[in-house]
Amino acid sequence: MGHRLKFTDLLAVFIGGFLGGIVRYEIGQLLHDGTSLLGTTTVNVVGSFLLAFITYGVVIYMDVPNWLIVGLGTGFIGAFTTFSTLVLNLLQNVQDRPVYAIIIFMLNLMLGLLTAASGYAAALALGRRRQA
Repeated sequence: MGHRLKFTDLLAVFIGGFLGGIVRYEIGQLLHDGTSLLGTTTVNVVGSFLLAFITYGVVIYMDVPNWLIVGLGTGFIGAFTTFSTLVLNLLQNVQDRPVYAIIIFMLNLMLGLLTAASGYAAALALGRRRQA
């Protein structure tokens, strides 16, 4: 039997998504380089770290309510990061600047993986500190 939806979880996802989308937009405006690739890369890399840290640190080692976890993970980070915008930006740039577009794509993949691993490592360190 599946998990039953709770109003508080749905509200948390809604509010988290609202805020995550706004923060993503503002970072994109702040780092606008004419192609939006820098802003998109920044939010994807930061989001990779945050999601891994929340999933493996906050969820496991801290006693937080489920609505906060889904609000942060699914809501905020889900709206904050964006694979579809990355792909759209790449398609917009691949004809004029193919090498740049490919480098940005590879950076998203490699840095996303490295920062997710860093978030996981930070979560493990948090767990060891809490257990000491």
